[in-house]
Amino acid sequence: MDLGIAGKTALVTGGARSLGKEDCRALAAEGCRIIVLDLNGEGAAETAKEITDGGGRARGYAVDITERAALAEVLRRAEGEVGPVDICVNNAGWIYTMGQLKDTADDDWDLNLRINLTGTYNVTKLVFPGMRERRWGRVICMASIAGLMGGFGQTAYSTSKMGVIGFAKSVALEGARYNVTSNVIAPGIVGPNANMSPLYDRMVKRVAMQREGQPEDIASAVAFLCSERARYITGAVLTVTGGMDLFTF
Repeated sequence: MDLGIAGKTALVTGGARSLGKEDCRALAAEGCRIIVLDLNGEGAAETAKEITDGGGRARGYAVDITERAALAEVLRRAEGEVGPVDICVNNAGWIYTMGQLKDTADDDWDLNLRINLTGTYNVTKLVFPGMRERRWGRVICMASIAGLMGGFGQTAYSTSKMGVIGFAKSVALEGARYNVTSNVIAPGIVGPNANMSPLYDRMVKRVAMQREGQPEDIASAVAFLCSERARYITGAVLTVTGGMDLFTF
C-alpha cells in the first residue's frame, strides 16, 4: 500500500532501539528520509546505517532532547544534511522508574516529566513552525495506556504520558488550518522489554488477546497516521493494546 509519504523527511527520537528503531524502518520502507535522534549516538548511527545499507537515506545524531541549545543545533545540522522535517515522531521516553506515590523520589518524578513531556515539547516546538510554513506536517506523540488509565506504581510515568496527550491535542488545534496533523499512539504491553516488569504476568492477563504486542505493531500505526490516508485524522488517541483497555473478566 502506497501511503503517499515517499520523499518526506521523518525525524524519530529514541530511534536507536526497540519501538523507535522499528518506526525508522517502517517510515524508510515508505520512502521517507530518516533523521534518527538518540542519546545513544552509536545506536542512532547503527539504525541509520541499516537503512542506508538497504537503499534508503538516513543520518543518525547523538543528542539529549532535554538540552534545548544542543537539540536546536543538532536539528539545524540534520535539516541541512537530510532535509526539513515533515514528520516528527516523538518516541523517546523514560519508563524505568516504579514506585507508589509514597515511595516516589522527587528526582524520579522530575526525570519522567523532563524526558517524556518536556522533551516532546522541545522537539516539536523546533520543527512545528516549518511544517506550518510549508503547509504539510505530521506530529506523532507516543503516550501509553498508562496515560489513559493510570498505572499502579507509575504515578510519575502516567502523569507525564497524560500530559503528552494534552500537548498533542493542543498542537492539533494549532496545526489544523495548515494541513499539519497531530496524533497520539497509546501502546499497551510491548515486547521485548515488557517482560522486564515484575508485573508482566499480571499485565498480560489483562490483555484481551492474551499476549504482548511487538514493535512492528506500533510502527504500523505510526506509518498510517503519518500517511496521506490519515490526512483527516488529527487530535486522535489511537490505542494499540490488544484490547488491554477493554473490560475483561
